[in-house]
Amino acid sequence: MKNWKKLMGLALSAALSLSLLTACGGGAAESAAPSEAPAESAAAESAAPESAAPTKLVFGTSADYPPYEFHILDNGEDKIVGMDVALAQAIAEDMGAELEIVDMNFDNLLTLMAQGKCDFVIADMESTPDREAAADGSDPYYEDLAPMVVVKKANLDQYKTIDDFTGKNVGAQTGTNKALIVTGGDEETAPIHMTGANPILLTNVGDLINQLVYDKCDAVVLDGAVAVKYAESNPELAVVEGVELGKVGLPCVWVADGDPQGLLPAINETIAKLKADGSIKTFMEEADALSSGAMS
Repeated sequence: MKNWKKLMGLALSAALSLSLLTACGGGAAESAAPSEAPAESAAAESAAPESAAPTKLVFGTSADYPPYEFHILDNGEDKIVGMDVALAQAIAEDMGAELEIVDMNFDNLLTLMAQGKCDFVIADMESTPDREAAADGSDPYYEDLAPMVVVKKANLDQYKTIDDFTGKNVGAQTGTNKALIVTGGDEETAPIHMTGANPILLTNVGDLINQLVYDKCDAVVLDGAVAVKYAESNPELAVVEGVELGKVGLPCVWVADGDPQGLLPAINETIAKLKADGSIKTFMEEADALSSGAMS
């Protein structure tokens, strides 16, 4: 009996040892599997295709600024046209994308772009330190005329120098370099500025022109090409000659800070092509021809 018990004990011990060895072997096999997973994941990640090109691009602008961007009636339909619009269409076409236009207040354009409301901004917007801190700009696509002052033609003889605007109500668009010329709020961006003018800052240029026409202000400061267009389209207005307000503008295309969608290289390629083949000049000529029909 004792021998039988001893034999049973030895058998149980052998079975227990075998089960422990089997369990240890299984554990090692299971723990090895996860160590291979990261390698497989990394390989899959490296083999993943690059992000697809955009199928639609949303273009933000402020369409109150002929000849750059403005509204016209085309066979009864309200359309946004202009030089900047033609540039945006060329950019989208070169990327093989559909273009959608969103009309916004100028001073909100970069903020709304940062919030994802549009993919890029073109609005005759020059580079400044504040803008460079908030967004990324392309190579300049055009050389604008220097800023000019528009006044009532009947009062043109009153204005010979920048000092003649002291005490006058002078309008400019909010958020622009022209506003800094009127307010003197940034010596770096607008070293030449008015002193003692009473600023009237509005978001819409058409509203500023109406203020001037109806004698609610004495003058409006605009980019040169825009000032000329408003004076040409309204016989009551004129551009003041001989008053220097700063250097020519070099507008850029703007994308969100850091260019998260990687749009700038393609945008700069399109700009270089359009400047080289003369298309930019053609865009401006076509916009000039349409600007007489700009809706205020």
